[in-house]
Amino acid sequence: MFTSYQEMYMNTKNMDYIVQKRLEMVRYSSEHGIKKATNFYSCSKNTIKKWYRRYQTKGINGLKDLSKKPHNSPKKIKQDDIDLITTSVQKAKEKKKFITVNNIRRATNISDYSDVTINRYINKSIGKIRNTKHPDTKNKSVRWKQDLKPFQLIQVDIKYLTDIHNLKPYFKDRNLMKYQITARDVSTGFPIVAYCMEKSVTYTKKFLEEILYPFLIQFDYLDLKDITIQTDNGNEFYNPYQKTKGQKPKESIFRIYVNERFKKHKTIVPGHCTAQSDVETFHWSIERDCLAWDDIVDNATLIKYTTEYIQRYINTSIVTRGYSPIEKIKTALDVTDITFPKPQLLTV
Repeated sequence: MFTSYQEMYMNTKNMDYIVQKRLEMVRYSSEHGIKKATNFYSCSKNTIKKWYRRYQTKGINGLKDLSKKPHNSPKKIKQDDIDLITTSVQKAKEKKKFITVNNIRRATNISDYSDVTINRYINKSIGKIRNTKHPDTKNKSVRWKQDLKPFQLIQVDIKYLTDIHNLKPYFKDRNLMKYQITARDVSTGFPIVAYCMEKSVTYTKKFLEEILYPFLIQFDYLDLKDITIQTDNGNEFYNPYQKTKGQKPKESIFRIYVNERFKKHKTIVPGHCTAQSDVETFHWSIERDCLAWDDIVDNATLIKYTTEYIQRYINTSIVTRGYSPIEKIKTALDVTDITFPKPQLLTV
């Protein structure tokens, strides 16, 4: 019925059935060896060894899942802090804001507990049931990025601010910028953003010329001809599929500028949903933790709150990588003084 131990465990809630399967694994490995057992059950050697060892020491009870609850809690969260978290979550729900650990920490000034602890009480407040069964994908998708040099591959994309509910009243009345241009370095995770009124090649080229390029030339040992700029195939970057009556499509000013200053302009395969995952992940983070949370009502507050957010972001360790963007840049490029471009408004 199941093709592997992992599939069985992920799709079964009956612990008695799971225990019997683990007992089969132990007996099979005892009779045929660990290597054959791993092939037969499509699992790792460590999985076989773990259940074999537990069965040897605790018998059939050793094949049950152990409780993840700690034996003692010297840093148990205080009831006053629990109440404060609950109150902040309820206020955020009423205002239809994204509720995340970072946002609740900022609202409550609580810093004594882990993200897991804070998130547990957030979930209790909103009635969310935690899914305890999920595959371990940590670090599997980012290993190839460890071989990249800083700024060797930079993803550039456009974010629509018009899709964010709490910003909609201010686009017409207060002339709030409608688009965010983002460049994110794949190696370090460092983001650079700017805001504009139109989604056009004029603004994306201006972003490169006035913000990204001046930032990169400050690094003495960084060869700009090693840098690849990656985008989608939108008209604001480059559209090779435009109708040209049989003629070769004209190069966009964005593409011309990239090819003059950097190594090359790379476009993704249309419809490839993960090709721009680094910059898209940042888009989701800044929307969730800043744009849809802070009280942005005009361009001045837009710059104020996004500047504060990015300052925190570049100095905070990225969980899946184990380092902060600023730490990675300083270590890899052997620099101490860096001028970082703050979020700004682009006009033509």
